[in-house]
Amino acid sequence: MIRLFIIEDHPIIVTGLKNLFRPSRDEIEIIGNASNVEDAVIRADPGTFDIILLDLWLPDTHPLLNVKKLKDHFHGKPIVIFTSEESFSWQRKMFEAGVMAYLLKSNNKFEIKSTLEKVIKGQIVFSGLVEPGYEKNLASVLSGHKYYLTPNQQELVILLSSGLTQKEIADSKKTSISTVEKTLKHVRKKFDAKNNAELVKILLEKGII
Repeated sequence: MIRLFIIEDHPIIVTGLKNLFRPSRDEIEIIGNASNVEDAVIRADPGTFDIILLDLWLPDTHPLLNVKKLKDHFHGKPIVIFTSEESFSWQRKMFEAGVMAYLLKSNNKFEIKSTLEKVIKGQIVFSGLVEPGYEKNLASVLSGHKYYLTPNQQELVILLSSGLTQKEIADSKKTSISTVEKTLKHVRKKFDAKNNAELVKILLEKGII
């Protein structure tokens, strides 16, 4: 189950998403919403959701400041932009600010669900609308960076390196064992590690944890 917290100032958009996704059918649950970031910081319990779905344009705020505030307050929670803004410039700014995906409100149900499923595994998902070569260039920079782990991935492997089992990690993060295993599996694949013990050894040697 992927649990979403939506930050969107148009109630009709929130209602539309709730009607689009049903937990029992789609394995996606909208557990709460807020009309602005300040309200989300007050109301949202990080233990109850997995992904933040954020409208790019919210009244009287700046998108970059909104992302920074959410990343500072909800450490390790991936942010997915959900907007009608198709500008190359804003997509670039959002990815560089640390969002995991950039969804357009015109995307269909399959595209939204597929993106969320990739994000929950720690993958960065490009919209396909960025300038030619940008996706490749950014991916290259990220893959070569010493800290090529999302905050959520890094938190999991740090807990793993401290001796916690996957169940204990899941309990501490108030998520499912399946979600923890999927994330660790993606990280193992990224670093070509055969098991969690080898993964921890590699990450320690590279200075990532």
